[in-house]
Amino acid sequence: MTNFPNPDENHASARAGWEHIFRGGDIPPRYRSLAEPNPQVVEWADTLPAGGLLLDVGCGVGRHVVYLGGRGFRIAGIDISPTGIRMSQEISAQRQIPFEGHVSPMTALPWPAITFDGALSTSAIHHQRRADLVQALAEVWRVLKPGAVFIADFPSTDTLDYQDMRTRVAAGQLTEVEPNTFVDESTSPDPMEDLFLPHHYCDAADLRDLLRHFEIVRLQADLRPVTTAQGSGKVGKWVVWARRPMTT
Repeated sequence: MTNFPNPDENHASARAGWEHIFRGGDIPPRYRSLAEPNPQVVEWADTLPAGGLLLDVGCGVGRHVVYLGGRGFRIAGIDISPTGIRMSQEISAQRQIPFEGHVSPMTALPWPAITFDGALSTSAIHHQRRADLVQALAEVWRVLKPGAVFIADFPSTDTLDYQDMRTRVAAGQLTEVEPNTFVDESTSPDPMEDLFLPHHYCDAADLRDLLRHFEIVRLQADLRPVTTAQGSGKVGKWVVWARRPMTT
């Protein structure tokens, strides 16, 4: 008999992981930064109706809340970390940007259907097991208005990073909890990595299956060649633009 993971346990683990990240300490600074917006977000924002209502799925400390709010969009966001939401609310208030933030898993968005003019998730939505990822995408589809576009990025299986994951699994350093989903289940994971959170990697077929209820506007392998001490390969991510159809 298959033992399926308990969603409540998954969410509690994710909350603890993101709380560790957003409370600071010896962790990757990219998660606490209000750096320049993702270029894909800038391009996407140029296509949106002025003053539209947008949803940031996994908004963290407010990087894109600040950018999009500064461009005059109305912004809502969720994060499973109370600290992340608090930080987003604080920076929004400081910059006089209206922001509706909720502590929530991606799998149960606290808004009615057909609410948003667009949605985004950068470096966030892949941090869960595939069943939760399927449910999260269904929730995004539900709250989007027909014709609205969702943008996101996903780790690619065609990268050195993915090969490193496989090498670590073979060495007993990581667990592949399901196909192409990796997590460090040790009692003392490296705090400078975020591998205590699940990482789901995708190929094109997997992404098309995950997004089967959307119209795929863009499915781009944003990869570049590199050479490291471990060899040559590619780094980067999938970039996805997906539209809720006008009719269902």
